[in-house]
Order: sequence, then C-alpha cells, then structure tokens
Amino acid sequence: MKAPKTYFSTELRTGRRALRRRLRDLFAAPRRVGVLPLVCILLLVSMLGSLVACDTAPTSASPVPGPTESAGPTGQVWDGVDVPDAVLAAAESYVWDQYRYWSENSGAVGMVDGEMEMIGQPAQYDDWRIESMELTYHYDGLERGTLDVYRLGWRLHTTTPDQVLLAGGMEMDEEGWVLATYPNSTYLIFDVSTPEEPVYLFSSMINDCEPGSELFTETIRRPLQWALLQDEAEAAARAYLSTQHLEQQVQLASLTFQQEISAPPQTVCAVYETEYLLDVDGKWVSMPLDLADGEHYYLVLAYTGEGREILGGFNARPGTYSRQAEALSWGLSDTDFALLWQGGGWYGLGGSAGHLIHVLGEPEITDISDGAVSYQPGDRWERWSWPDLTLECYVSPEGAPSIWTMETSHSGFRTNRGILIGSSTREDVLRAYPTASDQPNWDIEGDFLWFGPEDGGFGHYLIFYFDGGDTVTRIQLTDYFD
Repeated sequence: MKAPKTYFSTELRTGRRALRRRLRDLFAAPRRVGVLPLVCILLLVSMLGSLVACDTAPTSASPVPGPTESAGPTGQVWDGVDVPDAVLAAAESYVWDQYRYWSENSGAVGMVDGEMEMIGQPAQYDDWRIESMELTYHYDGLERGTLDVYRLGWRLHTTTPDQVLLAGGMEMDEEGWVLATYPNSTYLIFDVSTPEEPVYLFSSMINDCEPGSELFTETIRRPLQWALLQDEAEAAARAYLSTQHLEQQVQLASLTFQQEISAPPQTVCAVYETEYLLDVDGKWVSMPLDLADGEHYYLVLAYTGEGREILGGFNARPGTYSRQAEALSWGLSDTDFALLWQGGGWYGLGGSAGHLIHVLGEPEITDISDGAVSYQPGDRWERWSWPDLTLECYVSPEGAPSIWTMETSHSGFRTNRGILIGSSTREDVLRAYPTASDQPNWDIEGDFLWFGPEDGGFGHYLIFYFDGGDTVTRIQLTDYFD
C-alpha cells in the first residue's frame, strides 16, 4: 500500500538581515536540468520519504514573526535548550509555521481531474514544542559564507490522532505529540560571517547523512546560493507587484523561497511564496483578495545572464504549485498542452521552439508562410523537422519562433499526466483524461482520442493517435485559433 506524499518543511517565516551580495557568479557552475521528476507527482498518492532522502525548506526575508503574532498556542521550549536568542527565535518561528501548515493541510496531495489537490482533511492541532537544539557543524567559506548548522528537535500536539496520516519517518506518541518528519533530521542554517547575532538563512530536512559530509554539503549548497540572492529577489518582487497595482502603494510582507524548478537553457528559475499589502484608501490590505481556503500566492523568479525577472504569479495550495510554476518558467499557458522531455524540460503550445535545439540539435527548417495568416509586418511561418518530431512555428518580426503545432512519435516525450508514446494504452489515456473524445472534430482523422475544449470549439488540443492498435503511437498538440 502506498503512503501519501507529504511535505515536511513548508511555509517558513525567517529572520531578516540585509545581506551583502557575496556571490556574483552564482550560476556559473553546470546545473542539472529540472528538479524532482514530475512523473513522480503524477502518481495519485506517493510517499515522499521513499522518493527522496532530503528536502530543502524555504528561505525568507521577512521579519521573524514570533509565534504569538497570530491566534494560536504560544508553544513550549524544553529546559536544556541553550542557544543564542536569534537562533531560538528562528526555531520558534519555524515550528510555529509547521504548526500552521499542518493545521491547514493533510500533508498529502494527488491528481484529481488532472489537477494537483490536497487529499483528505487536516488533523487538528493545539500546541507545539521545541525539544532540543544543538550546534552540529560550522562551515568556513562555503559559497563564500561562514555558516553554523543547528539540529532542531520539535513536535506538534494533535487533538485528533486518528486523523493524522503518518508517512515516511513521521512518528506520534501515545499523548498525541507528532513528529511530522524524520527524527533528528531538521536543520536550520545561519550566517555567522559577522560579529553580530546569527542571521537565519533556511532550513533543510536531511535524514541520511551528517553535517559536514559531502552529501550534506552538496544538499545545502544550492539553497544557500538562493538565500544569498534574497535581496535581489525582493527587489524583483516589489517591481513586479508595483506593475500589477499601478498608482497604488505596495508593501512586500514576506518572500519565501520554496524550490528551484526546471527552466530553459541559460536560465534558472525558482518559486517563492509571497505575502504583500496594498494601500487601499489609506489602509493596508492583505493581498491577493481571491485566495481560496488554504491557498497561498506564489511568484516565479527567473535569472538569466541579463538579470532577474518575475515571470508571473498565481494562487495554489502548498505542494501543488509545480505545474503552474513550470508553465511560467517555460513560457507556456498550461502544461496540459505541452510534453515533458525525458531529460527534463517542457515543450509545447506557445513555448519557444528554439529550446528544442539544445535537446535534439539543429532541425530542418522550411518556410511555409505562403497562404498563411500574417499578424505583423515581417512575420512568417516555419516548419521545423527532426526525426520523429515536427513543429509548425509562428516567427515574430524579431525572429522568436513560437510553437503552434507539435506532432511526435518519439518515445522520449510524455504528457504531464504520464502518457507515454509506445507504451500507454487507450485505457490509460481515458483514465488520465476522462473527458477525452473519439468523436470527429476539426481536421483530426484516423484512430484517435482528443482532449481540449469540451464544446469542441477554438482552443488548445492534445490528440492521441493509436493507428488501429491499442497503444499510443504518436501525440499531436494543436492550437485551433480563430
């Protein structure tokens, strides 16, 4: 029986200090494409503990909100916990946010009608405690920083133990005190490069190695790089939010790093949970106003050789934002109408055809502008062809090729709901896309199932061809536009 996927470290609100930028060439080193493989997310329910050995939690630039700033328990700190005040304040804030997260979420997410949603209902909690905290390692010169690593022991108290869904290394004692992660695996990382008090950077859940080991060091290296760019991320977030609310004052309340996501070549992208205030008639109002119960607001930040930029924002529940974030990263409106390459990366309608050159090499390009619709002077239409893959692209006057149709029989591509060319069956398609239709529509011919607008009108289409058998032989993406 598969246990649910859980999110052990979420919603951090951490200490804020103005860090000088000490890392000018952050992303010069080679990087792996992508993060946690999306195919794992496409399982209805899966156990995080069985998939990864460590998990990096958010960093933030918001002030440490002591745990009594919102309605809730004041918490407990056991005798014997003897650390600097700034370290204890960050730990209290961390555990408080764990309390808030688990009070709002079951910790399990799964696919529901093609969307990532929370599974089940959260248990109820009424207290939290810090049981231990110890300095376990000191780094000199890691990413040009001086760091102290503290191991934190903590638990939450539930009044509904029968509703707690234990997964991975989670534990619960007879009194209802829940350890919502692996034992002895929560670490808080602090900058101690100045004689002032320690500055909290981020947390990490690492359960299979000790601080100072090569694996531990490599695990914290990337989030450390992002933490050192917090000031730049804040500046980009303020600029973006100001453009969304012209002629109104915006105040950034918190900007919390969640995770790095896959991005096109020469680009790195990350997701940040964001809280901000808007001046409405002289009163500061928490934004955005359209958050549903349990949702938070997220921004996607991109770094390129030309600087940093917020690509967009959206509402989502914790743990369900990866698909929307990667759509923004790759310039797509929806990853439902894109294909995931086996080595990482999304390619689909509205995205850049040029990204595929880095994957498949140079294509054969044919001008197909004759008789095609022109939108701007100097634009054109092109067909890009590789073995087993053909694109039709709209090329703007500036020369940017945007994918309008995509057809492939290459087994290296899959849909975001896990359909594979050459192995997935008709039944698999209908299970993943319950509204898929085999009725004739547009110029679709042959043995097929199409997924798109329910009325069969204008819009994006994902078409599966079977060519007389029961296995998907090719996939087509098409934008039927007016």
